[in-house]
Amino acid sequence: LVFLGTASAQATTSRAQQSVALRVQNETWLFDCGGQTQMQMLRAGIAPLSVTRIFISHMHGDHVFGLPAVIAMCANSSMQQVSASADVRRWEKVPLQLVGPVGLRAWLRTVLANSYVGLGRLRLQVHELHGLEALQQPKHVPAVLSGVPPLHGEVLAPPLWPEEDGAWSVPHPTAHGGRAAPRAPKMRIRAVEMDHTVPTVGWLLEEYPRPGSLHADRLLPLLEAHGVEKRLLGKFKLGTPIELPTGELLQPSDFMDPPTSRRIGLLSDTRDCSRAAAHCEGVDVLVHECTNACTNFDRQRGRGPDTIRRLAVEHGHSTPQ
Repeated sequence: LVFLGTASAQATTSRAQQSVALRVQNETWLFDCGGQTQMQMLRAGIAPLSVTRIFISHMHGDHVFGLPAVIAMCANSSMQQVSASADVRRWEKVPLQLVGPVGLRAWLRTVLANSYVGLGRLRLQVHELHGLEALQQPKHVPAVLSGVPPLHGEVLAPPLWPEEDGAWSVPHPTAHGGRAAPRAPKMRIRAVEMDHTVPTVGWLLEEYPRPGSLHADRLLPLLEAHGVEKRLLGKFKLGTPIELPTGELLQPSDFMDPPTSRRIGLLSDTRDCSRAAAHCEGVDVLVHECTNACTNFDRQRGRGPDTIRRLAVEHGHSTPQ
């Protein structure tokens, strides 16, 4: 995880607006794109061509105003790579995936089209999350949802709806013909609704189970004693038993530790994360906002923790207290 920005709506000289980068294998996934994300990526050494997925929690400006600049930077990088590197060829086959609440697609089409952004070799695919409870309130329905033509190079995507447990499963980026992206990181991504002042989601990431450690000190002597080739170990680690000449089957579970799977919770702006609590139970890393804190400056002005918490909740945020 690389924290590119942790400030609130007001950026400072030392803290940029909201954005978190997750480096997964040879890819980079961005979670929110505040106003300074482009510069922060350069400072952090994150190559534009490595960005394959962008997840937007909600449409407040401090979480999305940097998105057009990031997309333009990725598009420019794709055009500058004359030799068509592997990353550029991947973009030509598999679009840059964006996921966020309803309204993201129309907003992005409008901004990019009216600022004359050319996508070059880059292709985009925007998945919108439908069925958020917050959208039932008329004041939360985006002003523009239709009538904005697709971008040149945009790949249309179906809407995403919540499953029985109330969370949304995010599909893997797809190549031509609907095939899954080649060599995509094996991780499940889900969205869960948060309680903020506008439709907002948090993100839950879980690796597919990875084989546990092999106890070679116990297994190899058996294989050598029966003349079994070590090349079978590859499939053995993936769950295929090894049959000895005697007919005995060596089961992977007897020579390997249990499978492991790391889980991450990235919860954006919220005054109440109870909807995500069950989904986040047992995560290895949890990132939670805490915009407002009761400081000595507040106490000097006669405002205690209860007052600060009330003000934070009114604005859809949380406090460290």
